[in-house]
Amino acid sequence: MKAAVWALGLGTLLLTLSAVPVGGPRELRLAYRHSPCDGVVLVLHDGQWGHVCNQEWTLAEASVVCRQLGCGHAVGAPKYVPLPGEMVRPWLHNVSCRGDEPSLWECSLGAWTQTECPHEWVVVALCANGTFREIRLVKGRSPCSGLPEIRNVNGVDRLCGLHEEEATVFCRELGCGPALQAPRQDAGVVGKYMTCRGTEPTIRNCRLNNRLRRGCDFQHDAEVVCSGHTEARLEGGEHPCAGRLEVRRGLTWGTVCDADLDRATAHVVCRELQCGSAVSTPGGAHFGQGSGLVWTEAFRCAGNESLLFHCPRGPGRQCGHHQDAGLRCSGEAGRLVNGSSSCEGRVELQVQGAWAPLCAAHWDLADATVLCHQLNCGSAVATPRGGHFGVGDAPIWPDVFHCVGTEPYLWNCPVTTLGARACAPGNAATAVCSGLPHALRLRDGQSRCDGRVEVSLDGVWGRVLDDAWDLRGARVVCRQLGCGQADRAYDAPAPGRGALPVGLSRALCLGTETRLTQCNVSASPLVPAGASRDAGVVCSGSRRVRLAAGPHRCAGRVEVLHGGDWGTVCDDGWDLRDAQVVCRQLGCGRALRALGAAPFGAGAGRIWMAELGCRGHESALWRCPSGGRGPRDCGHKEDAGVVCSGRLRGGTHQCAGWLDVFYNGTWGAVCSNALKDISLSIICKQLGCGEQGWLENRPVHTGLGTSWLDNIECRKLRNSTLWQCPSAPWHPRSCAHGEEAWVTCAEKMTQDSGETNCSSAHSYPGEGMLRVRGGKDSCSGRVELWHAGSWGTVCDDSWDLADAEVVCRQLGCGPAVGALAGAAFGPGSGPVWLDEVGCRGSEASLWNCPAEPWGLGDCGHKEDAGVHWETPPLTVLTGAPLTPPTALKAENLPMTFCLVLGTLLVIVSLVLGVQWFRGRRVCQGRWVWPGRVTQDCGGGRLGAYLETPAHHRPFLPGPTWNPAAWQLLSDTHGPRSSWGQGTLGPAPLLRGAWV
Repeated sequence: MKAAVWALGLGTLLLTLSAVPVGGPRELRLAYRHSPCDGVVLVLHDGQWGHVCNQEWTLAEASVVCRQLGCGHAVGAPKYVPLPGEMVRPWLHNVSCRGDEPSLWECSLGAWTQTECPHEWVVVALCANGTFREIRLVKGRSPCSGLPEIRNVNGVDRLCGLHEEEATVFCRELGCGPALQAPRQDAGVVGKYMTCRGTEPTIRNCRLNNRLRRGCDFQHDAEVVCSGHTEARLEGGEHPCAGRLEVRRGLTWGTVCDADLDRATAHVVCRELQCGSAVSTPGGAHFGQGSGLVWTEAFRCAGNESLLFHCPRGPGRQCGHHQDAGLRCSGEAGRLVNGSSSCEGRVELQVQGAWAPLCAAHWDLADATVLCHQLNCGSAVATPRGGHFGVGDAPIWPDVFHCVGTEPYLWNCPVTTLGARACAPGNAATAVCSGLPHALRLRDGQSRCDGRVEVSLDGVWGRVLDDAWDLRGARVVCRQLGCGQADRAYDAPAPGRGALPVGLSRALCLGTETRLTQCNVSASPLVPAGASRDAGVVCSGSRRVRLAAGPHRCAGRVEVLHGGDWGTVCDDGWDLRDAQVVCRQLGCGRALRALGAAPFGAGAGRIWMAELGCRGHESALWRCPSGGRGPRDCGHKEDAGVVCSGRLRGGTHQCAGWLDVFYNGTWGAVCSNALKDISLSIICKQLGCGEQGWLENRPVHTGLGTSWLDNIECRKLRNSTLWQCPSAPWHPRSCAHGEEAWVTCAEKMTQDSGETNCSSAHSYPGEGMLRVRGGKDSCSGRVELWHAGSWGTVCDDSWDLADAEVVCRQLGCGPAVGALAGAAFGPGSGPVWLDEVGCRGSEASLWNCPAEPWGLGDCGHKEDAGVHWETPPLTVLTGAPLTPPTALKAENLPMTFCLVLGTLLVIVSLVLGVQWFRGRRVCQGRWVWPGRVTQDCGGGRLGAYLETPAHHRPFLPGPTWNPAAWQLLSDTHGPRSSWGQGTLGPAPLLRGAWV
C-alpha cells in the first residue's frame, strides 16, 4: 500500500490508521494515510472496519466519500492491489453513486457481508483537501513532453513503466492531445505496476499493483511525448546559439520560412535555448538547407514568452528549403563596457540572462584576444589592471579561462570555475582591442602569436602575400600584436576552403614600423596569381606549455611550443619545483609528482629544455634557468612528466548514489540546493551515465561530515564537465545536514560479458572494486580494479605474495599461494591502474598499499599481475563461495547434504550465541537503516556504511578489521578490548566513524 499511494501523490504511508468518524451506526474513513482526506475507503459495520468491494469505482463514488468527510471534491479514484498482510476484509459490496448524494449511505448499496471479493484490489479516494497538487511532465522541452511525475504536499513521485494507454491518459489530462510516445514501447507486457484502459479522465483513476512496484526501472523509461509538444533547435551554425531554425511538433522536425520569423519570435527561441537574445535572423538558407517538412503555420510571439510552445500561432507562408530561416543569438556573450568605444572596457559576461563583470585574477592577453575577435574588434592590445574601467554593481564572476588565443569564442576555451575563491573587490577584468582599422591577426597557428598573417583594411579581413617576406616584416607584426620578438618569418600555406581575399600583395618593412600598414605596402596584385605565398610569423610570445598523453589536462608529458614547433623537456635535473611552475602556468593547482623516464610515453620532435633550475615561483617554464635546449645526451625515453592536483580528481563513477567529489586529498559531498537540470545533465554525462539526472530525497547522508561544494550552477554553453561549473569556494562544511545531493542518472552501463552481479543487475561497480578474470574459479585470475569509470589491471613490477594476500582478504578467498607475473592469465584491457604496489600484507585493500599514482605506471598488459588462492574451507563467516565436491555419488548426496546442513546449523548457532553473549556484555548493536550498522560501545556509536546503494547488505560479525582503523578508534575511545570488534565488510566500499 505504501509505495503504491506514493505514485499517486499520497506520499509516505503510515501503518497506523486514522479515522474520521461520522455520526450514526455506520461510519466511514480513509485509511493508511497521515491525511484523513486520502486513502483506502473503509466502512464500520457491527463494530468492525472493512473495505468496499467494487468492480467499478469512479470519481462519482469518490466524490460522495470526500464530500461526506468534509474533504472537498474528489481528484482521484484509483484501485489498488495491496501488499500481503495489508488486506482488510471486505464489508460493503457494489456501491453505485450518481455523485451528488450527501453521503455514501444515500447511494445504491449492495450487500453488507465479508464474502471474498472476486478481484484483488481495494478502492481509494483522493480528495482536494488531501496531499495531491498536480501532475506534470518534467525534463522535457515543453509542458507536453518529459517524464511523468505527480507533485504532492510532501514531495514529488515519479511514475515508471507507463505504456501507451497510461501515456494517453496523462497527455489528455494535461490538455496536450494524444500521446505519440510512451515511456515503454514493448507491447503486451504482463504484470504492469500501473494499468489504465486509456479512457480514464485522470491518471489517478487507474489501477495500481503494489506487488509489482519493485519492478520499476526508471533507466529503461523514455519520455512521454504528446502531440501538443513544441520545441526549437538551431542547426548548422558556427556555435550552439546560431544556425538554421528547426521546430519539432510532436515527433516531427521541420524548418520555418524566413518570412515567418520575426524579431519577437527570434527572441523567444533564443530564450528557450538559453542563448541570450536574438542578434540577427539571416534568411535564404544562410546556414544550409534543411530536409523534411517546411511548416506552413507561423508563430506570433509577443516576445516575453519563456518557450515557443506558449506563443500563439497563425497561418504562415508557403516556401521551399531555399528560404529556410536562420537565427543568430548572443549566447552567453561577452562585452566590453565603460570604455571610450565598444572595443575597450570592463569585461562582462552574460550569464543566465544577467550581465556580470569577470574576475581579472587569471585574465590575460590570450583570453582578451579571443574576446576581441568575437566582438569583431580586431586584436587585443592590452589588459589594464583590474578595475581600470570600473567594477559595476553586479557581483564579480569567478570564471578562469584558459584560452590559447586561436579559439573563435570564449565558450570554446577551457574554463575552471568549480570551487574558485571569491574575487577581490574591484578586481574586474579589462581589455583594450585594436579596432578593425589596420588590425592584424594570426591564423592557423598554435597560439595567438604564430600563424598566417591577416590584415583588416576598411573593416574587411584579407591575406598578406609577399614572395620577399622576411624577418623585418615579422618584427613589425610581433610588435603590433604585443607578442614579443620575431623568432621566424616563413612562407605559410594558403588557407583551404573559404579563403579570404588578398588584402596586401606586398609589405616591405624596415622593421622599425609600429604597424604593418606603415610599411611599403601594396594592395594591387604585383605578381601573377599563385606566384606568392602567404606571410607567416612565429613570435617569441607564442611559447606555450601543455601536458600530453595523460589521463586529464592536468597530468601528462611536458611539452613546450617554441619556434612554432612542439617539443619535450629532458628529465635531467627535473624536480618538483620545475613541475610546480608548469602546474601554476596551466591553472592546475599544485604539483603532486615530477616524473622522469617518459612515464606518459615518449614524445616526438625536438627536446627543447634540460637541466632546468626553477625556484618554483616563476610565471613560465622558459623563465627558469636552463642548462640548454636539446642536449645531445637526452632522448625521448627521458621525457619529463608532471601530475598536478587539478581542480577535481574524481567522483562516485556510478549512476545512482551520493554525489561526492575529491578535493585536497579527501572525498566530500556536494550540496543539492542549487543543482538544476543543466548541472545534473553535465554530471551524468561526465560519469558516463547518460544525459539526464534527478535529485532524489534520501533520509540521511552516509558520509563522514565533509561537504566540499555548495551553489553549483552549471551553464549550458561553456560547461561540459563539473569542474567548469561556477560554485561557492571549496569549504569542508559547505552543506547543512540533509542538503547532500543524491543523484540518479538515466542510463546504465553494459556489464562485461561473463560478469554476474546478482545483487544489483543495473548497478555500477564501486570505486576501487576488485575482481579477478581468466582463472579457473573466483579465487584465481588476473587482478582488475574499477577506477575512474573503467576496469583496469595491475602491473607485475614488485608484485609479490604480500600483495596477493591483500587481494585475498579483500575478495574473501582463502590464503594466497601464488603471486603470478607476466600476464599469466592472459593480457587484460583498459588502463594499467596500479604499478609498483608495495603491500605489507596486513592492509584491508589495495587502496591502502603504497604504489605509483593511479594510471601513471610504465607497464603494458603483457605485465599484468595475477593471483592464485587456496580454495577456502566451507564457512558462512567469510562470504566465500561454497564449492561442492565433484566426486560425490548421486546416492550419497541426500546424506551429504544433511551432514553439511547440520554442520552449518551448529556453526551458525555457536557463532550467533557467542556474538549475542559478547554483544550483551559489551555492545548493543542495532540496524539504523538498510546498508548501515552501528554498535553502541563505550559511550559512542561505531558506524559503517556502504558507499553505493548497489552494495547495501548486512554484515556478519568476524575477527578482522583494518589495524589502522582499530588504532584510530582505540586512541579516541579507549582500548579495543573495552568495546568489541567486528568485520564490517570490504574496506574500499566502507568508511567507519564515531557518529
